[in-house]
Amino acid sequence: LKYLKKTIFISAGDPSGDIHAARLMEKLLLLNPSIEFIGIGGKEMEKWNFTSIVPMEQISVVGFWEVAKRYSFFKKLLQECKDLIKDKNIDLFLPIDYPGFNIRLAGFVKEQHIPIYYYIAPQLWAWGKSRTANLQESIDKLFVVFPFEEEFFRNQGIDAKFIGHPLLDDMRFLNINQKRENNLIALLPGSRLQEVKNHLKLFINVIKEANKLNNFKFAIAKSSNIDILHFEEILKLKNVELWEDSIELMKVAKIGIVKTGTSNLEAALSGMPFIMIYKTSQLTYNIGKYLINLDYISLVNILQHKSVIPELIQSDANPKNIAKELNSLYVDEDRINFINSEFQQIREKLGEYSASETLAQIIYSEVLNEK
Repeated sequence: LKYLKKTIFISAGDPSGDIHAARLMEKLLLLNPSIEFIGIGGKEMEKWNFTSIVPMEQISVVGFWEVAKRYSFFKKLLQECKDLIKDKNIDLFLPIDYPGFNIRLAGFVKEQHIPIYYYIAPQLWAWGKSRTANLQESIDKLFVVFPFEEEFFRNQGIDAKFIGHPLLDDMRFLNINQKRENNLIALLPGSRLQEVKNHLKLFINVIKEANKLNNFKFAIAKSSNIDILHFEEILKLKNVELWEDSIELMKVAKIGIVKTGTSNLEAALSGMPFIMIYKTSQLTYNIGKYLINLDYISLVNILQHKSVIPELIQSDANPKNIAKELNSLYVDEDRINFINSEFQQIREKLGEYSASETLAQIIYSEVLNEK
């Protein structure tokens, strides 16, 4: 078979985007092995003949102030992307989440008359409804991963399609009926170095407080992109072990303490009840509180429209509160059963889709398979 040479520019700015992009790339290469991938990504994407113009660790930051401090860096990177897109014959621009950067770049790409298929919608329903007009003007199609997002974005004049959640493409979530270690508590500090640094000291103090209340054993998840040196201090504590596969850890732990974000959904799909924590700089928190128009922060509570799992935010996310909430949940089997029944509903809402394969087929038929 002779395949048409095609070039796709992908922009994924965080570890979860890297994973979801890599799965999509794998499916696309099955349809057309000659596709060239360029842009911004991480180690998972690099497994599929992708070269990133910048190491992902340099751009994977969260928070308004944290991004503002590096304004000149992101401005330079944006220009580099524009220059590369001008020089290359790009057949498709595929931004993945990461809205602050990707929406700006999409505006430029639109002017070049290159198709733009945005994958994993920016959560504008939570914090930026006013920015939907900007998104609508900058992209051609939006592929969303939560059922309610399709209607929300369509009501804003955006061609949105729900294709399922890519986490369900991970086979590890299929078999979750494993026996759980009764006293094992999972600690999920995040996949960005910034997040890990923010949470490790807190977790150390949580362990000390929790050990006063019960005979717990702790396991902390380490993302592959984080150096083990950052975990030395917490691993000195008694009854703390390190796991390099966070999903497998969440499938066997009794309860988890999980930072906000995609890991909340991973915990739900793993069947692990958890306490969500959220701590950031005071400036970022104040801006976020002003912008966000939701009753909850955790995706679990947002999807269920009620408080399923406890959320401890900013000053409330302190060692004593977390340890107290942990012990309270640990001894309350009725509450654990309630949480697990809600998790099952979430799994059903996300559907039996294969998001990566579905989107690959759409891209191939609409963009890459030109006669």
